Amino acid sequence: MTVPSLPARATAAIPDQERWLQRRRWSRAGWLYAFMLVMSLVFLGPFLMGLLSSVKDNPNEYPPRLLIPQFSAQVIRNAYRLGQQGSGDGWNGGLSPDHQVTFDVSVRSPAGAPQAAPSIALFPYQPNSLVAIARQAQAKDYARVSTVQVGQQGDVRQYRTTVSYPALTRRTGALVRAKLGQASSTLQAILPGGNTVPVTLDTPEAQAVQYQLNQDQVVELVHSGNAYYLRGPIFQRTPLEVDVQRGQSIVDSTIPASDRQNFDRSFAYRNITPGFLGYTFNNYRRAFDETMDPTSGRSLFLSWMFNSFLYAFLRVAAAIVFCSLAGYALARLNFPGRNLLFLVGVLFVQMVPSQVNLVSNYVLLRDLHLLNIWGLWLNGLVAAGGVFLMKQFFEGMPKELEESASIDGAGPFTTFWRVMLPQAGPALTALAITQFQGAWNDFFWPVVLLRQNTNFTLTVGLSNFRQAYGGQGDYGLILSGAVLSAIPVIIVFVVFQRYFISTGADSAVKG
Repeated sequence: MTVPSLPARATAAIPDQERWLQRRRWSRAGWLYAFMLVMSLVFLGPFLMGLLSSVKDNPNEYPPRLLIPQFSAQVIRNAYRLGQQGSGDGWNGGLSPDHQVTFDVSVRSPAGAPQAAPSIALFPYQPNSLVAIARQAQAKDYARVSTVQVGQQGDVRQYRTTVSYPALTRRTGALVRAKLGQASSTLQAILPGGNTVPVTLDTPEAQAVQYQLNQDQVVELVHSGNAYYLRGPIFQRTPLEVDVQRGQSIVDSTIPASDRQNFDRSFAYRNITPGFLGYTFNNYRRAFDETMDPTSGRSLFLSWMFNSFLYAFLRVAAAIVFCSLAGYALARLNFPGRNLLFLVGVLFVQMVPSQVNLVSNYVLLRDLHLLNIWGLWLNGLVAAGGVFLMKQFFEGMPKELEESASIDGAGPFTTFWRVMLPQAGPALTALAITQFQGAWNDFFWPVVLLRQNTNFTLTVGLSNFRQAYGGQGDYGLILSGAVLSAIPVIIVFVVFQRYFISTGADSAVKG
C-alpha cells in the first residue's frame, strides 16, 4: 500500500515552525537569564560596591566612581616604583635611610594668575589605632624636601619634588631591622631573634632624635664589629602636602591625591611611597597593622578572626551532635510527653526572643566565670531551630530503613548511627551552614558577654572601628573588615551548596 505524500507547502511549513519554536525557547531562556542577572546584581550590588569602596582612599566620595586609580595599571606601576625608591621594596613600600624619592606634580598657572611654585612639604600623619600606643616618629623630622621646575607646556608647569632621607650614621656593616626595647638609660634594640642588644649613639643627629622613637617602631641598625649603631627609623608612610595659590590648579601628579581641600588648591598625599600593597590594599593592611597589641605584638584582627572561627566551629559541632539526636528522638521514638516536649522545648523557645533571658543568662555565666568564648558557646549550645530542621527531615525518611535495621537486630542508637545519620547528609549540611553563618554574624550575645579586646569576635571588633576619628568612623577600615568577614561565609556556602541539590534517602530503598 502506498502512503500519500504531504503537500509541498506543508513540508515547507514544518521547518519554519521548528525554527519559530527554537527562537521562542531561546527568547524565554534569554529573558530568564537576564532576570537572574538583574536579581544577582540587586543582591550582590551592595557587597560589590563595598568591595570597591574598601580599596579607595576616600570611600565617602560622591558621586561614587567605578573606575578608581587603585585599579589603574599606570598608577599601580607608579606606586610600585615609588615604593622601590623609598625602601627598595616595591610591594610594601615605606621610607628607609639612604633612600631618595622623586615625585612629580603638574600645576596650571594661566595668564593673570600667580606664577609662583607650589608649596610642597611633608606633614605629620599619625596612623589611627584602636590600641593606645605612643606617637611614632614622623618622616618630616628626618627627611628633606626640595622642589625644582623640570618643564612647561603652555600654562602647565611640571615640578619635581625630591624627598631625601639621609642616614643618621655612615658606618659600614651589616644592616639589621629591629625594634627598640624598653626605655632605659641605655638605648636598646630587640633583634628579630628576640635578643636585646645595646645601641650606640655615636652621632649628634642620633642623640638628638633618640627620644622621638618608641618601642613599636621599626628601626634600622648597623652591625659593625660587636656594636650596633642606630641608622634611622623606617617609616611606613611618607605624607606629602601640595598647596597652590588662588588661580592656580593641580592637574596631574605621580599618583592621585588622597584628599583635596581648599577648593582643590590643597592636595594631601597620605603616602607617596606606598608600594603595590600599600596603595591598592592599604585599608586591608591597616586592618591588621593598626590593631596591633603592643604587649604581645600580635594583631587583634587575627585574634578576632580566630575567636570567630572557634566559636563557629563549636556551634556547628554542638548542633550536629545534639540537634541530630534530639531531632531523631522527637521524630521516631515513642515516649511519654514527646509532643509536649516538642511544643515547649522547640516551638515555644523559637517564639521567645533571646533578649528576654538576657539578665538571667548573663548573671549565671558571670558567676561561673564564663564571660568568654566558652560561655558564649554554652549560651547557645542547642539550637531549637536545628532540632526542628532535623526532626522534619527524619520524619520524611522512609520507615523501611528502620524496619530493615530492626530485622537485622539493630537497636535505636545503632539504627540512628549506622543507618539514618549517613542518609541525613543534606540536612546536616544545611544545619552546619546555617549554624556557621549564625555564629559568624552573631553580635548581640558577644557584645554582651565579651569584655576584653583579645576575646572579641570579629563582629564586635569591627564595631569598634566606628569609634575612630571622634565617633565619625573610619569607613575604609570598616568596609575592608566587613569584606574580610564576609569571605568565610561565602566560601562555606559555595563549597557546600551542592549538597542541597539532592538527597540519597529515596535511593536507599529498592523496589
